[in-house]
Formats: sequence, C-alpha cells, structure tokens
Amino acid sequence: MSRTPSRPHPLAAYAEKIDVEAVYTLRQVAGLMELAPSSVQAMARHGWLPGSRVRPHARGGRRYTWTGKQLLRLANRPIRVAFDHELFSPTTLYRVGCRCQTCVDAHTVESRERRHRLSDEAFPEEKQKRLLGLVADQMPVAEAAAAVGVTLGQVYGRANWDPSFAEELDEAAWSLCVLGPDSPGCSTPSGYRGYARGRDPRPACRGTGCREWRRETSQQARAAA
Repeated sequence: MSRTPSRPHPLAAYAEKIDVEAVYTLRQVAGLMELAPSSVQAMARHGWLPGSRVRPHARGGRRYTWTGKQLLRLANRPIRVAFDHELFSPTTLYRVGCRCQTCVDAHTVESRERRHRLSDEAFPEEKQKRLLGLVADQMPVAEAAAAVGVTLGQVYGRANWDPSFAEELDEAAWSLCVLGPDSPGCSTPSGYRGYARGRDPRPACRGTGCREWRRETSQQARAAA
C-alpha cells in the first residue's frame, strides 16, 4: 500500500505574513490563510495544526490559539495530506494541492467572488456614480477615474464583469465622441486613431462607438490567433 506523499504545509504560502511575536486565534489563522474558520478548525482537529493551546472561550466552547513561532515552524514542515472531501471543503483542499474538477471549480468561484468584493471596496457605488457623471459631462474616462480616486484598470475591470455598470459607462461615454455618433467616421479605424497632423488634425476618439470598434477588432484578432 503506497503512502500518502508529502506536500508543503498549507501555511507555507503565508509564511512571510506570520508575525512571530503575535498570538493567533483560530479566526486570525483563517484570515491569514483566506479560509473559512470552519476549515481551519477541521485542520486543527485533523492534526494539521498541532501545538495549539485550547482555552475556554468567554461565551462558551473552546478557543484555539497558536504563537507566531509555532505557525512558522509548521509552515516550514512538510505534511502528508489525504484529500478527504467529506471532512474538508473543496476550497481548502484546492489550497493544499487537490486539483479535481470540484475543487478547481470551487476555487474559481471563490476567487471571482473575492475579486468582486475587493472591487466593491475600492470602487463603491458612490464613486461609480461620480465617475459616470463626469464622463457624461465629456471628461475622458482616465481623467474621471483619477478625479474619483480609482485607476483606469479598476474602471474597465468592473465593466468586464458588471454588465449594468458597463452599459452605463457606454451610455455616458457617447459624450466623448470626437466626430459625433451620427458621423460616418464614427466606429471606424480612422475615428479611433485620429489624425495628429494634416490640414484638419483631430485627436483619437475614445467615445463609445470607436471603443466598440476597437473591442470588436481585438476580439476577432484573438479568435483568429
């Protein structure tokens, strides 16, 4: 019968964040590892986090605590992990090396939800409305983003996964059309690129029509590649 192979401890990826002078509760370890407290509690019960002190909690029950030095020692110690899908959640098992489809799917969902939470914190609804108002008043998106304190990546990143915000941004950005949405030059390569020289110079257009042309062209290029 083959033995379960050794793997890096689940704490190994977070070793640099461990404060050796601190004392960690179960919830703090969960926060460190970006896991649910129930997953860390299962690790403690299953022997993955030995050396804890179990103290009575003020509200009843037991409270696990570890020193930072203990956690760092554990992080540097390989562990034999059996992927027990009945005992541990798929997201926990993904972090310790399981790549079955269930665990991969759970990790994908968790990662997406985490990115969305971070987006909501950095670019909340109040800032979204301010930015949309500035763009509707003909301020370029990059300048509007700087004015409300977010990056251009955060603006278009949200538009990639939030259809409602993307639609509102497109509607506001019609105000940025250089030629005007009714011009035959709108939504064309020349409209998007503009002309820096010549008798009739004009800036590159970043209005909705020309951005849609650029987006469609990029998608076709990626599909062809």
